Amino acid sequence: MSGFFDKLGESVREASKGVVRKSEMRLRVERLKMDIRDLREQKDQKMREMAHKVYERYIQGTLQDPEFLAACQDIKTLQWQIDERWTEVNHLNVD
Repeated sequence: MSGFFDKLGESVREASKGVVRKSEMRLRVERLKMDIRDLREQKDQKMREMAHKVYERYIQGTLQDPEFLAACQDIKTLQWQIDERWTEVNHLNVD
């Protein structure tokens, strides 16, 4: 009978080790996912900063790259459209 309980105890210990390993792996995966999310946010922030710097150079007239010039012109056109609509909103806004 003692052998049965020894084997049962060993099985329980092995199962416990497996559960712990799975929990540790899940925790590691979740930490990695958090790291990935943080790194993506940092990358996106850097991309926005770079875009703003390119646009600033466009506004200053120091931007030379034709692709960037076209993209900045598109942005400027969109801003004009936004400004026009705000002007209309302010004109039509009656209190």
